[in-house]
Amino acid sequence: MVMKLFSPAKINLSLEVLGVRPDGYHELDSVVTPISLGDDVVLEKAAETSLSITSETVDLSAMPEDIERNLAVRALRLLEKTTGQTLPTAIKITKRIPLGGGLGGGSSNAATVLRGVNDLWELGFSTERLCALGAQLGADVALFLLDGTVRMRGIGERVERLSLKGAQPLTLILANDGTHCATPAVYGALDAARAAEKNDLIAGNDLTKQGDLCNTLGLFLREGRVEDVAKRVRNDLEKPCYAHFSSVGKVAETLQAAGCKGTLLCGSGATVCGFVENFEEGERVLRHPALANCRCAIVQTLPDGVMAAHGPLTPIVMVRIHVGQPCPGV
Repeated sequence: MVMKLFSPAKINLSLEVLGVRPDGYHELDSVVTPISLGDDVVLEKAAETSLSITSETVDLSAMPEDIERNLAVRALRLLEKTTGQTLPTAIKITKRIPLGGGLGGGSSNAATVLRGVNDLWELGFSTERLCALGAQLGADVALFLLDGTVRMRGIGERVERLSLKGAQPLTLILANDGTHCATPAVYGALDAARAAEKNDLIAGNDLTKQGDLCNTLGLFLREGRVEDVAKRVRNDLEKPCYAHFSSVGKVAETLQAAGCKGTLLCGSGATVCGFVENFEEGERVLRHPALANCRCAIVQTLPDGVMAAHGPLTPIVMVRIHVGQPCPGV
């Protein structure tokens, strides 16, 4: 039996860093949604476990040579440890999500393997159990197991679906200038800025005082109010990232100047997303000459349930690539 799955990228429409926990991890509150840019994952029972990663568009040079370090294989090993069984599986991944772009590609692949191997080997784990296992692998893994937009809290182990049935997809531009933003460096810059201000609370408390950001975003997402979403999105890592990596901040400025209704740093960077009304408006934005050196894509947010799809998947939304750019990722 061969199982084919779609492994989507994600964006954090909000990423609030609530503070540093006693164990050194950061406490988060985030609204996360999958997007139409994604990898293909093929799983098949085999005599022994193997991993094959290919791509026509993504630079794979940063991939570890030891497959046991890959998050997808680690997900398989965790299932083996949990069940006490050997589950030899051939894993083939076609990468379209760029490495280290803040789009969660590795975490998505791990979640896809957890779900797929659970079905392939008929292990019978519930979604809740898979989410608990995913949290052991990384902060972003569990959120990819809930088939749609989620609210993620804690260090990523507490996830819950946001019901957005019937919501219209958002159209987004992803732009990346190739800067490598190390996640520890970005969080370190945030911690240093807050310490300098003698303020361990969230920067920009005015939004929090106006009401729950998660619920506010949920309302606007359900109603497809792109301008209101663009005005409310928030990433506490944005300012420290732009201060530490000025070129990433310039990408955001360019998207804004080119006509986006708002911009947002994806995760800890370096990808920046811009909000537009539709593909046509996105294509006008991408004609801005200052984006010529960026890798760009026009994508949409995905409907609930897309990550549960098995077999050959044709997303109901399109991905359009900036003409002339070398990568349909970013």
